[in-house]
Amino acid sequence: MGDRSPTTASASTQTLPSQKEYLVNVERIIQEHAIDTVKLGVVDMDGLWRGKRLPVEYFLRDVWRHGTHICTILFGWDIQDTLIPGLEYTGWHTGYPDLFLVPDLSTFAVVPWEENTATVIADFVDGNGDPVPLSPRHVLRTAIENAERLGYKPKIGYEFEFYLFRETMDSVREKQFTDLAPLTPGVHTYNLYRGTLVEPVMGEVRRAMARYGVPMEACNTECGPGQFEISLHYSDAMRAADQAVLYKVGVKEIAAKQGLLASFMAKYDPDWSGSSGHIHQSLGSADEANLFYSDDAPDNLSDVARWYAGGLLATMREFTAFFCPTVNSYKRKLEKSWASTTATWGIDNRTTGLRVINSTPQATRLEHRLAGADANPYIAVAASVA
Repeated sequence: MGDRSPTTASASTQTLPSQKEYLVNVERIIQEHAIDTVKLGVVDMDGLWRGKRLPVEYFLRDVWRHGTHICTILFGWDIQDTLIPGLEYTGWHTGYPDLFLVPDLSTFAVVPWEENTATVIADFVDGNGDPVPLSPRHVLRTAIENAERLGYKPKIGYEFEFYLFRETMDSVREKQFTDLAPLTPGVHTYNLYRGTLVEPVMGEVRRAMARYGVPMEACNTECGPGQFEISLHYSDAMRAADQAVLYKVGVKEIAAKQGLLASFMAKYDPDWSGSSGHIHQSLGSADEANLFYSDDAPDNLSDVARWYAGGLLATMREFTAFFCPTVNSYKRKLEKSWASTTATWGIDNRTTGLRVINSTPQATRLEHRLAGADANPYIAVAASVA
């Protein structure tokens, strides 16, 4: 699994068409912020952020153009790095060969909470320079391109819940992952006083994320001890999924630097509220008009919005595997627990699978309430857009 310099024969990945236009900006950022380390990352099938830390010299000399090697094992194990038997794509029968991680320079960003460090999101590419079909980011890109060919621009806004514990990776193992101490005791939803008490960490999350290029709209305490919710500002579908990934990783890293542990498990405790990953979505036109709104339609919900909702409802049962990818995901699905359990829709109704929000023309959208906070953002958004 070790790294090696690409050779002419093996590194047939070509410079992506739009890469050079971003390189000047990347070089400027590196110089202005004295960047010496670049975290080149991808998301695997489980939604985990994986990759390599690279010296900036190597990144500028070679990696920005050709990428760097990484083992196909990323498609061959589960969330606990346990090998999955019987896979066709990779395994002992293939010898676990290499793929390439080719950076998308448009995602290059300084990490505010790490000294002299930047991140860049990569795409999986094979030895012929072709995208890897299994890549979650490529799956989403394909869904977006299909929508755009029909004249639609998917817009996505993520809303995540998570828990903060007064724990570390060592302490949770000592406790065997039970009886963890929440950052704040009791249930105090929307409580501004409680919010003030946790502002040293939550304020840092908001400010750091803004500097990181992941803007938020709101932050509040939620319905579980030490549970919080943050709503990200909506964006184009790919950018929204990228931001969701960086946000989840960022929350964990910022919390760890303060001696805390953040968890996006869908259901940590059977007696506590689960953590969702609600996906707000709409379709825009070429001139950025919201195609879900109509002046003369019932409830101002256009035919496009109704057709879109119909597709989500028709596939919701089968697509639950994408929105709820783990056994733990299904433990969140309890009646009268704020987690939807039915393929239904309603106007401003939080008990349904799809909640219609039609308060203003620009904000008219559907809130998909099925996904847990543990869902892979690329796959969950692709399952919505598709």
